[in-house]
Amino acid sequence: MSRGPVRPYVITGGRSRPHWNVLEFESLVRAVPGAAVDPMVVNREQLAILEVCRELLSIAEVAAHLGLPISVLKVLVGDLWELGAVQVLPPARPAERAPLALIEEVLVGLRQLR
Repeated sequence: MSRGPVRPYVITGGRSRPHWNVLEFESLVRAVPGAAVDPMVVNREQLAILEVCRELLSIAEVAAHLGLPISVLKVLVGDLWELGAVQVLPPARPAERAPLALIEEVLVGLRQLR
C-alpha cells in the first residue's frame, strides 16, 4: 500500500511559524560541528537539514535542496537552533550589502571573460 506525501503540518507538529520569528529566507544556517543530536528528538527532515548545512547556506537554499516550503524549513531550523544543533546568522543589513551598481559592473566584467 502506497503512502501519500508527508504533509508539512505533520513534519512541524502543526506549527506554521518557529518559536522565534527572526528567521528570514536570507538567514544563514550552519550545523554546529560535534553537536550531539538525539535521533529520537529530531525527524528525518531535520537530519537532512544537518547534513546539507555542513557549510553555510541560506534558509532559501536549504529549502531548495530539500524540496521543502520555506515556512516549514523555518520551523524545523528554529527547533534545531533551540537544540543547539545549528548556528543561525542574520542576513546582512542593506548598509552592509554591495551597491547594485558595483554588482552590475562585476557581472559585466564576468561576461566579458567568456
